[in-house]
Amino acid sequence: MAPLKKSSATEPKAKRRSPVARRSAGKPRRADLTKIALIEAAERLIAKKGLANVTTRAILDEAGQKNQSALQYHFGSKDGLIGATINERTRQIDKVRLTMLESMPDEPSLRQIYQALVYPLRDLIKNDAAGKNYLSFLAQAATRPSWELRKIIRDFDITGMERCYEHYDKLLCHLSEEERLLKQNAAFDITILTLKRWCMTPKKKAMSLEQITEFLVDTSLAIIAA
Repeated sequence: MAPLKKSSATEPKAKRRSPVARRSAGKPRRADLTKIALIEAAERLIAKKGLANVTTRAILDEAGQKNQSALQYHFGSKDGLIGATINERTRQIDKVRLTMLESMPDEPSLRQIYQALVYPLRDLIKNDAAGKNYLSFLAQAATRPSWELRKIIRDFDITGMERCYEHYDKLLCHLSEEERLLKQNAAFDITILTLKRWCMTPKKKAMSLEQITEFLVDTSLAIIAA
């Protein structure tokens, strides 16, 4: 006589999943939700009060975190949180940048490359309050003495931006490294700070977002050509 098969009711508990467990599958873990809450809280506060005026305690309170060690646990320090915030948003817009690069010729022009750097930022702030907060946050982070864009690109493996800068460097290979970096950094700073100022002005603006973006592309190319 063949042995009886075990019914599903007698299967080991570890192999069975309750309806609740099945519904929970794929949901963000509590730790991930905490990290997101801290990142968004940091963006909002720094956009409103300035980087130097925001404490880790204020960020924890804004994120609704009663555990005062949560920020240190997830990010190590305030600087670690700043880096993670830049990484989180930059990865979002880098997908757009990669798509733009894929549609370009093998040897894109300087204008095309700068558009690939700037347009994803424009799209981020178009209809998104969180995007405007991030831009304000980024503008303040970029003015810190420890800020180094190339290091951030390497550390966080920002593929689209890295590819943009490879083309960017190649197109400016006739310049010395010092002059090239000076012009590239000046163009970046003007772009970020001007977009931040545009976001902070009253609703009725002298230029639309599309107009200010094209103005910044033209201005940045003029700086590079000077």
